[in-house]
Amino acid sequence: MDAQSQQIIKDIQDKREKLGENLAELEVRVRDATNWRTYFNRNPWMIMGAAAAAGYVLSAILVPPKRG
Repeated sequence: MDAQSQQIIKDIQDKREKLGENLAELEVRVRDATNWRTYFNRNPWMIMGAAAAAGYVLSAILVPPKRG
């Protein structure tokens, strides 16, 4: 093989390695983005407020009003 072919092969191998690194980083980011614990650690009071609001709405829907 000549020098140009060797350079092309080396470039392809470098691109494969870089792609593997990028995919590994993307996997970590997606895992963090879909993990509820990440959101809770970043915004605990917002999550607690949302849970309280959801509980209030569900109780208003599911519990019949008192008559009498």
